[in-house]
Amino acid sequence: MVDAQLLSMARSVVYLLEAFILLWIAKAAYTRLYRRVDLRRELFERGNVAVATAAAGYLMGIVIALGGALSGPSLGWRVDVAEIAGYGLMTVAMMLVASYVCEKVLLPRFDNTKEVVEDQNLGTAFVEAGVHVANGLIVLAIQQGAGPWWVGLVFWALAQVVLVIVGRLYQWATPHEIHAELERDNAAVGLAFGGVLVGMGNIISLAVAGDFLAWKTDLTTFAVDAVFGFIVLLIIKKLTDWILAPGVRLGEQQVGETPRLGAGMLEAVGYVGGSMLVVWVF
Repeated sequence: MVDAQLLSMARSVVYLLEAFILLWIAKAAYTRLYRRVDLRRELFERGNVAVATAAAGYLMGIVIALGGALSGPSLGWRVDVAEIAGYGLMTVAMMLVASYVCEKVLLPRFDNTKEVVEDQNLGTAFVEAGVHVANGLIVLAIQQGAGPWWVGLVFWALAQVVLVIVGRLYQWATPHEIHAELERDNAAVGLAFGGVLVGMGNIISLAVAGDFLAWKTDLTTFAVDAVFGFIVLLIIKKLTDWILAPGVRLGEQQVGETPRLGAGMLEAVGYVGGSMLVVWVF
């Protein structure tokens, strides 16, 4: 009994060390390939909170996604180590692709690196962090299901399409012009937008979860859940104003001469918290 417990603990330590190695690789890929930024200088010499926020969101997304590879029944330590490495490297690649999609589609008027690194734009950083955490939740759900890896990749790509559509619809439905607000470094608007993305990513994770059955069945379920998720987010937006800030329109508080960061935080919490309730119920 004791020997079996010690062996299990030893394997867990190996898996944990491998996870930290993957985190180091993820950080190196982010700072040397994608963003090409000296993280130490930005954080500790320039005090760049925007870079810290975007990088923290990215690393948190990686950690969440790795949960899919680290959890579940063991297939033997050799197989486990190989699968963790494979899924971990795939996760890093998908996170970087998602960052590119965020920059080119959700915020097409921006050079995100310039906004986050040079201008220290916290609003843009919040949007990026939201994309990363949303993708971490999606990848986690995909990896916890049974099916070929390439099927999971297809559903991840579909999830990106839905995430982008929801992001664009949110921009269209919001009374204020999000790009203009982010351009003037409005952190409140960016925080609310990031909350929308995390909330939708959480609901999409519900759509991609479970074992692969058949294309027609799974694609139908995915489409229904995605539409349902968007409707739920609209309802959550109304309920957030009514429950968390009665008598106040949070969107109006996020703009103006002095944007209220607390208003953006409350709206973001509404989306994230509401999506968590949806996932737990369904």
